[in-house]
Amino acid sequence: MKKTIMHEFDPIIYPRKLWVVVTESEEFIHDNFDIEYDIEGFSNKFDAIVFPAQIKEGNYLGVIVAFRSKSEMSVKNIAHESVHISSVIFNDCNMTMGFDGGKDEHFAYLTGWAADCINSIKNGRLK
Repeated sequence: MKKTIMHEFDPIIYPRKLWVVVTESEEFIHDNFDIEYDIEGFSNKFDAIVFPAQIKEGNYLGVIVAFRSKSEMSVKNIAHESVHISSVIFNDCNMTMGFDGGKDEHFAYLTGWAADCINSIKNGRLK
């Protein structure tokens, strides 16, 4: 099995953490996080998966994006999963967005931030 990679990111203005995990191990996720999402066999079903979670050490709430491997971190997958990340955070924080007059700016900002976090793992350039 490949080595697991995990990094935590803090969007500062939103009260949630983002954990980018590269693993094929469901056990790693269950050992480190409290989740209500069924991830059984995720690495055999998906390139990546996003779900809300609470990290056991520190009790922070947030969202996990788990990639099966770095090779699954294509531009398409990063963009796709970043939208899911923003959706989870918006849902958790009871936020809404719209399409008129810049009502989507916060969503766009958060999506770009999440994509940049994932890309920093892919390229090995952590902030």
